[in-house]
Amino acid sequence: MAGLTRSHHNAVHRLLRERLDRVELNRTWQQLHAHFELGRPAGRWLHFDADARRLLQRMAQDEWGFDPLEGVPDGSRREVAARAVDEKIARRRPDDDFVLVKGTLPAPLPPLAPGLSLRVALERLDSAAIAKVVLIENLDSFDDWEDYPAPPELAGSLIVYRGHRGLARGARQLLEGLPPSTRVIVFPDYDPAGLAIAAALPRAAALLLPELDEALLATGNRAHFTRQFRQARQLEDADLEGWQDEWQTMKRHAVSIKQQHMLALGAVLRQVPRR
Repeated sequence: MAGLTRSHHNAVHRLLRERLDRVELNRTWQQLHAHFELGRPAGRWLHFDADARRLLQRMAQDEWGFDPLEGVPDGSRREVAARAVDEKIARRRPDDDFVLVKGTLPAPLPPLAPGLSLRVALERLDSAAIAKVVLIENLDSFDDWEDYPAPPELAGSLIVYRGHRGLARGARQLLEGLPPSTRVIVFPDYDPAGLAIAAALPRAAALLLPELDEALLATGNRAHFTRQFRQARQLEDADLEGWQDEWQTMKRHAVSIKQQHMLALGAVLRQVPRR
């Protein structure tokens, strides 16, 4: 069992479900072949007859605690632990359906002092009571939000960390569930990746961007801007609406300005509506 992940379980599931006679002997199947000592290698392929598939199914079920033909069990790690030996294969990750928030939280959640944040299950947030959301790309900028020279009209906003993996999915679910009256403002890095993040988010009504000056532009990183060519290509094809002029300005300067530099230099932030 050691070293096998959900990708290994999924590979066995596909073999059994589709009754494959052979699979490509890639790294995943090399590890499975070494682990179960089943299948006949021949060149780039690992061959299985019906007997070998049945034996693999039985051995995997004995070891994993669930029938691999049925696939990885649904549920959280706690729920999967009741059926499987390795609870880490659970499809629902610990951060799924959670968001990291601060600022003005809707009742009955408690008010938070500056510098404090709360990891909250989505079901505990009354989305109908949220008037404004500021979604922040980077965790340290989320932590330092109170120190940014933000527009005063953003006072009273729910501040949300965009996050990665489960937290990012939770943030997206939160935005999708907000009422039409809620205004969503996205605060990213000033670069193609940041703008692409904002453009792809549901309900993003405005960008929070820095007032550019020579000192701030001098901190910009041209190499980082150039490396974001995939995001730049996406933006060329995207309907940016009111952000189109900002994209043209960003291309003209061709530098990536990080949120941390905006804070360090005291850059004033401004809202740019999408429509």
